[in-house]
Amino acid sequence: MDTGFKIFNATEIWKRETSLPAIPTFSQKLDNILGTDGIPLGSLTELLGLPGTGKTQICLQLCAAVQIPEALGGLNAQALYIDTNTNFVLNRFREILSATLSKCQKLLDGQFNVGEDEALKNLHYVGAFGLEKFCAFMYQLPKLLAEKSKIRLIIIDSITFPFKDGITVKQRTGLLFRQMAELQRLAVQRQIAVVLTNEMSTRVGLSSGAVVGAFGDAWAHRCNTRVLLSAPDDPAGDRLALLLKSNIAPEAVAPFKITSEGIRDV
Repeated sequence: MDTGFKIFNATEIWKRETSLPAIPTFSQKLDNILGTDGIPLGSLTELLGLPGTGKTQICLQLCAAVQIPEALGGLNAQALYIDTNTNFVLNRFREILSATLSKCQKLLDGQFNVGEDEALKNLHYVGAFGLEKFCAFMYQLPKLLAEKSKIRLIIIDSITFPFKDGITVKQRTGLLFRQMAELQRLAVQRQIAVVLTNEMSTRVGLSSGAVVGAFGDAWAHRCNTRVLLSAPDDPAGDRLALLLKSNIAPEAVAPFKITSEGIRDV
């Protein structure tokens, strides 16, 4: 009897989850701990950390890396950047993009002729400031993705900010989880990498407070991959990325640094 359901065995699921391409961060050590040589397609990845730990910098790097040509194993695709807190800085993205294009040109011995102006068109930017605008755009997102089929990366920077004020915890939880379920569906269906940045908050215990990711324990299970970023007191020092959760890789730590050209290995 045909039930209309496709049944997979565990081996098929494993092959599907590990065979999809990934978007490199340009730090080999960070890519390695993720278990897929970068940010995986078809899933939700959360970058959480205090201000200045490199969340937005990694997002900008990914927006450039998603454009790497297929000749170098890249996706030759486009990105959508949903900015909820004015974190996006065009000049910084141009620096990272220019360095990425230059590296591609060197590796392909001059056979890669995409200019910066053309590459800039591969990043679609939306300023979704405030809960109402954010929710309105998220409602339109499926239609946008259908129209712009080359988008393989969605950045939401940050997921925390629209839900900070003017909404109860119960309302926030219901609305947020419905939107994340839809994002997960779109990610799997269209093989898109979704990257969310999250802030840190203080959880007050019986004797002391602890700094944890915003939205609490229930939210921690919504994303397939969670990466906690930390930065030293010295702005020029090395940063650390701790893999807190992954479907395919064990907990691990990787150092990385932020340079004028973007994310790099230490």
